[in-house]
Amino acid sequence: MSRGTAVVTGAAQGIGRAVSQRLSADGYEVLALDVNADALEALAQELGCRTAVVDVSDAEAVAGVAALAPEASVLVNNAAIQVYKDLLSSTVEDMRSLCDINVIGPVLMAQALVPVMAARGGGAIVNLSSITSVAHAASTSLYPTTKAAINLLTQAMAVEFADKGIRCNAVAPGTVLTEGTAGHYGEAPAQEAIASTLLAGRMGRPSDIADAIAFLCSDESEWITGQILFVDGGFTASQGQYFRAARKMARPS
Repeated sequence: MSRGTAVVTGAAQGIGRAVSQRLSADGYEVLALDVNADALEALAQELGCRTAVVDVSDAEAVAGVAALAPEASVLVNNAAIQVYKDLLSSTVEDMRSLCDINVIGPVLMAQALVPVMAARGGGAIVNLSSITSVAHAASTSLYPTTKAAINLLTQAMAVEFADKGIRCNAVAPGTVLTEGTAGHYGEAPAQEAIASTLLAGRMGRPSDIADAIAFLCSDESEWITGQILFVDGGFTASQGQYFRAARKMARPS
């Protein structure tokens, strides 16, 4: 029996793909949204899910998602972009794109689907935050700021949508290896060095994040709302250890 439709943004690769795979396995009908049509087609062939090419910063396109998901019970706001520049080098276009996609996009998605979810009796929203929301790194532009905004937005959604039977939480991933981040973390030796600083002893996998999101979408988490769950291999619990190790690696031998 279907558990309703799970709408996943940024669903074509990385964490979004893993979330789509997990929620499909959990019995949801998945509607996968992305701007990458080819990757969406590959996902559709793998899962048999429905797909739509949607830019979450396009208000008109997002408004049309409600008609595609009349049985929506879950919304996972995963779509985001990263811009790696220092603040002084960031252009107005960079800043607007980050805010439009990373912050306004989840709001537009909620505006489209909360009425649908409420009409079914409720549901769950999970936003994607980041460890950078509490541990800013240099030369990452406004990306961490947008993820800090997601933390507050998640709480606002939890408060505003509670009377509609909709819970809202966020998952903040740590250093997760995906198609999009592998280059950022360097080659295997650099990745091993990063992993050695984490309490879990390894870098994250997309499935680690998908498992946490699946829990927050499930009935087992029905008394959890307005929370930010850090899924980071222990990074936020041991930042001192991480940065001491980083400084040690940076010193010339």
